[in-house]
Amino acid sequence: MNNVVLIRHPKNWGLSETMIADLSQKALEKRGYKQDCELSIYFVGKIKAKNLNQQYRKKDYVPQVLGFPMSRESDSDGVTRLGDIVICTQKLKYESKYQSKSLDQVVGEWLLHGVDNLLKG
Repeated sequence: MNNVVLIRHPKNWGLSETMIADLSQKALEKRGYKQDCELSIYFVGKIKAKNLNQQYRKKDYVPQVLGFPMSRESDSDGVTRLGDIVICTQKLKYESKYQSKSLDQVVGEWLLHGVDNLLKG
C-alpha cells in the first residue's frame, strides 16, 4: 500500500490538495516512510490554531505548525498512523510573502517540520 495523506481544509483556503499531497509524500519519504503510512493534515485559521496551541501546549500565540503524534509503530493492519499536522493557512501565506518564497516551498518546509514533530515523541 502507498502512503495515505488525509487533507482537511476550509473551503476558501486557496491551496491545491494535489500540491499538498505531493509535498506530504516527499516529506514522508525523506524520513523513511515510503509506504504503509497514514498522515492527516489540517489547515486552520488563526483563531483555531491559537486555541489548539493554548489547549494542548499552554502557549498563547498563533503557531505555524502543530504536530499531534499517534504512533511510529504499525497497527495490526500494517499501517503506521503517524498522526496529525495542523498548519495555520494565514501564517503560511504571510510567511511566503515575508520570506519571498513560493507557497510550495514554504509548505514543503512546514510539512517536513510537522513530520519531524510527529517523530519526536
